[in-house]
Amino acid sequence: MSEPTSCCRVRGGYCERCDVLVGLEGLHVIGVDRDDGGWLVVEVESEPTPMGCPACGVVAHSHGRVLVRLVDAPAMGRPVRIFWRKRRWVCPDPGCPVGTFVEQDDRIAAPRSSLTTRACRWAIEQIRREHASVNGIRRQLGTGWRTVWDSIRPLLQAMDADPARFEGVTILGVDEHVWHHVSTKPFEAGGRGPKELTGMVDLTRDAHGRNRARLLDLVPGRSGQELVKSFV
Repeated sequence: MSEPTSCCRVRGGYCERCDVLVGLEGLHVIGVDRDDGGWLVVEVESEPTPMGCPACGVVAHSHGRVLVRLVDAPAMGRPVRIFWRKRRWVCPDPGCPVGTFVEQDDRIAAPRSSLTTRACRWAIEQIRREHASVNGIRRQLGTGWRTVWDSIRPLLQAMDADPARFEGVTILGVDEHVWHHVSTKPFEAGGRGPKELTGMVDLTRDAHGRNRARLLDLVPGRSGQELVKSFV
């Protein structure tokens, strides 16, 4: 081949192959760099398109962009930062209570979250499948313990409140477990939580006779009363 080829041949436009590689639906990659800390920094933005005011529906006026920094899931052995250049608009209706607003997309990140939605899913899977601790996860993400916990806690609470996780369970295994012997202070107060837990495991066999061995819940305490409360 006489001439070198480049993934980003179009100057001034978006590269579809870079967008596919980063994989944030609705956003385009406009820059990739590596900072002094070894983090991979990916800058993204959405296309300029008309936007209606969420309150009154009037077509809003563009008011520039605001940079939001997010922690993403690790990639290629490095912690990743997403710099999202969010679009900002002004509602032209003087009677509208909104005034200005910024684009939001829960597929990318929840409002006011420091982690991307993808990073939250990755962190929860590390806890569920790889037995990782929050401290271990924050080291891989290159961020703080509180940043990780505050981002994934609402998702874990929603999963805990969803009764669908018990659907199809025909064999339930129960196991008492001593978590630690140190402190009874809750996680939020810097402790290790309850000392004793009761675990519930789905032991239902699939069509091939294989045991699911799926953890359903952990409830504080080791008494029958505490176990019954989880089903009420």
